[in-house]
Amino acid sequence: MSDKKIVFFDIDGTLYEFEKGIPDSAVEGLKRLKENGHIIILCTGRPVSSLFPEILCLPHDGIISGAGTRVEFGDKVLRNELLSNELLMQTVPRMEKNGCTAVLEGPEYLSCRMDGDAFDYFRILLRLRDDYPERLKEMELMTDRACKITVAIKDMEAFERMIPELSRAFELARYEDEPYTEMMPKNISKADGIRILLEELEIPLKNTYAFGDGPNDMEMLQYVEYGTAMGNAETQVLETAKYRTEGMWEDGIYHALQRYGLI
Repeated sequence: MSDKKIVFFDIDGTLYEFEKGIPDSAVEGLKRLKENGHIIILCTGRPVSSLFPEILCLPHDGIISGAGTRVEFGDKVLRNELLSNELLMQTVPRMEKNGCTAVLEGPEYLSCRMDGDAFDYFRILLRLRDDYPERLKEMELMTDRACKITVAIKDMEAFERMIPELSRAFELARYEDEPYTEMMPKNISKADGIRILLEELEIPLKNTYAFGDGPNDMEMLQYVEYGTAMGNAETQVLETAKYRTEGMWEDGIYHALQRYGLI
């Protein structure tokens, strides 16, 4: 059993902000964490297809992506879970009929209705279209390889009526202040991805730390020993996390790593 400490970092809203980048203090904190021999894992709702160079250049030893659907450490892939195409064909048209704009997210690419309004809701699609067009394609429900679905909701009442049915097949991570929901395979979360990695590395829970800000981080922050909500986190995250730190742009990562004695 390893006595090393392992630290899991959400990306968006924790380490990285779209169009603003990564706080210098967070970069320095991760560098010092690595120098001190601790294990760094990027733990994100993004699939690997939308992890851009400025994120991947951060010091890290492994990646839990797609909100727990894919787990990799070094060159080894420990999990690569995909939604069945039958489930996609059953779910997506019904959501679209009820006013949702869906994006399918997979390890190789994202897919959407390229002539629809997805580009109005998802900035990441614009980045893919402009810089990595090979990672963006027209949605084809019968053949697409997707690990999760993210939906923009235009009719909240209609979506609410679908929740009981959707919850039988998916884990739902719902945002408080924005009309978006992430949909992962049932019983899969960042916490479940962490469990797989800890078993592989034989690291005990007492040596685990995590930082996050959004609804798909809640299970992770509750699962690890030192689950820490960013000061800019959603209210539901702040209320359920065991610990909290300053906001992302208030050097929250760096200060917390210092307080934990990791750097």
